[in-house]
Amino acid sequence: MKFVDKVRYLSTRAKVAISTAVATVGTSALAVCASADEPTAMETALNNAGTQLTSSFSSLVNTMIPVILGILGSGLVIFGIFALIKLAKKIFGKVAG
Repeated sequence: MKFVDKVRYLSTRAKVAISTAVATVGTSALAVCASADEPTAMETALNNAGTQLTSSFSSLVNTMIPVILGILGSGLVIFGIFALIKLAKKIFGKVAG
């Protein structure tokens, strides 16, 4: 199957997402290259961007882990309560019936 035939099978949403991603990467690279006066400035800008991205991702993960653990704990408690109610109904149904 040719590449053109494969592209025809992609949904419109997938085509838009791929086009947007390519345009974003291209525009970002062009902006970095345009703002750099010399190669060392571009290298410094890319290193700074990588460092900032890493620190932002680390802070996001450190913020989200306690939230996720809290949600999972609350969900487990709610599940336990419903399981106990179901068990109590079953026991009282046998005793009363």
